[in-house]
Amino acid sequence: MQGMKLIGFKENKTIKMQKERANGKKNPFNEASWQSSNRISLDLTYLFDTPGDSSSITLKDIEDIAPQVIKAHKMLKKDQGDICDDGIPMTGWQTLPEEITPTHLEEIQSAAQSLGSQIDAFVSLGIGGSYLGIEATWRALTHTYFNQLSRNERGNAPEIYFLGQNMDPDYLRDTLDMLQGKIVGINVISKSGTTTETAIAFRILRNVLEKNWGHAAKDLIYVTTDATRGALKNLSKEKGYKTFPIPDNIGGRFSILTDVGLFGLAIANIDIKEFAAGFKYMRNITMVDDFWKNPSLLHAAARHAAWLKGKKIEIVATNSVPLYGVARWMEQLFPESEGHSGHGMWVSPSLYSEKLHANGQMVQQGERNILETFIMLQEHDNTVTIPHDKDNIDGLNYLVKKGQDINSINRKVIEGPAYAHYLGDVPNMIIEIPRRNAFSLGEIYYMMEISVAISGYLLGHNPFIQPGVEDYKKAMFALLDKPGFEKKGKEIKDKISKMKNIKI
Repeated sequence: MQGMKLIGFKENKTIKMQKERANGKKNPFNEASWQSSNRISLDLTYLFDTPGDSSSITLKDIEDIAPQVIKAHKMLKKDQGDICDDGIPMTGWQTLPEEITPTHLEEIQSAAQSLGSQIDAFVSLGIGGSYLGIEATWRALTHTYFNQLSRNERGNAPEIYFLGQNMDPDYLRDTLDMLQGKIVGINVISKSGTTTETAIAFRILRNVLEKNWGHAAKDLIYVTTDATRGALKNLSKEKGYKTFPIPDNIGGRFSILTDVGLFGLAIANIDIKEFAAGFKYMRNITMVDDFWKNPSLLHAAARHAAWLKGKKIEIVATNSVPLYGVARWMEQLFPESEGHSGHGMWVSPSLYSEKLHANGQMVQQGERNILETFIMLQEHDNTVTIPHDKDNIDGLNYLVKKGQDINSINRKVIEGPAYAHYLGDVPNMIIEIPRRNAFSLGEIYYMMEISVAISGYLLGHNPFIQPGVEDYKKAMFALLDKPGFEKKGKEIKDKISKMKNIKI
């Protein structure tokens, strides 16, 4: 028996585009008409006046908030307000799209090409903001099974893996199995160099590389860290690693357009110039204080109005498997920025229609504490038709007769729930993404960064720090008997020992 052939299917356009990028083909991202046709949009149709909810959001609610939002926006642009971390205003990401130069992007691309041409597999080591944006963008713009494709089908890019974002030994070991027999390059991303999860993974992988290639391993290790100080910076000087700087005035979850994100994306052969152009395009749109023309201000106002009306959970749902990572990126951006003093909404990423069969009942008829945001991909890379079946046992021939394909049906996976959930008193908004390209990804990232910064002003706290995150780290260090935490460790262990142990 021969292996299956995809009879009746055209070439996968995602693979085709990956090959074309390798051959130097680029989107005309500097042309105004192309930019306009790839502009993302925010649809608030189903946000207002849900029919059975006495606490529904009204247009007046948004209009009442508008002056506060505009004031916050003006302060943000002037670097005013509670925005500092250790005395440094953490708003460098705002002007980065204007400041980043073609020369710098070319240097990143050159370094990525140098490493990428030597290796079979690339491992990005990082956690939180040093990881989520890279993975989200890579998955959004490449084949779902990227690493299983041939090098040619990947666009001459190496396989891409991620470590240092969790402490699961099976996950780490399984990833190492995927690297067996391959030449491996790594990029460790950590400002301090001592982030536990990333540092452990780096130590393990560095040890393996040095045992395989000795002194030559230094050419396979790239480090993204503080520009002047820290454990990783010192180690890089000692070992001779190539380094990239992490800016002092840009926090991790806002860092995807810095060297933190750009190097890994360039390794995957993603056009980082187009990516930066998307950021710049959205920056120009969101610089205006005209409330009804600025999607970031409207997005921030909508979410704040929902929170004031008792919405505590934001479901961020998409109809695109590749864009699911963007929802996961938002899962960090908003809760980590908003979760202070009992404030903020929990962000729950969802893939529709999968999750509609998992928690759709809760969304439709559960507690009315939900806001829903859809990320709708309008045009997929590929078109998949539904074949006619003479027996029509499944009753699907009506779709064939109406000319419906899976693409058009997948739009209804957003349009149907948006309407049904609105009738079920779940206010919702739709962010429409025209196509899967680096430009659109840059747009949505910048739009969301402005929105969450405005949210911090509206909630009355600094959205650029995360003191609560340090609490879990201190508890971990204490329980691990890290030097300097011995006293704290003894206190915690004593308290735990005195707690009533209930185990069934």
